[in-house]
Amino acid sequence: MARSARRSRGFMCVPAFTVQPSITGTAQSGQTLTGADGTIVRGSVSARQWLRDGVAIGGATGATYEVQPEDVGAVVTFAVTAAGTLNSVNKVTAISAPTGEVIAA
Repeated sequence: MARSARRSRGFMCVPAFTVQPSITGTAQSGQTLTGADGTIVRGSVSARQWLRDGVAIGGATGATYEVQPEDVGAVVTFAVTAAGTLNSVNKVTAISAPTGEVIAA
């Protein structure tokens, strides 16, 4: 097989987001945010992670997140990692747009 064909075939195994992840809900302490995975081609969700000012929030790996008092003044984002359908080693991560600054209850 020609070298370029191998590269092309490898590229076709890499997942991609055609629609980025997103967040709905109110960025206020005590409220629940819901993350949407977006649309993935050539793969499926392998991980989710909520982030506070770009840093992973420990244990926050579900599709929803209850906004905490320590989030006040920060922005929250939702990261989704997709693994390739044909080769799960191929992964890509997309991050939602940030919420507005979290406010106190």
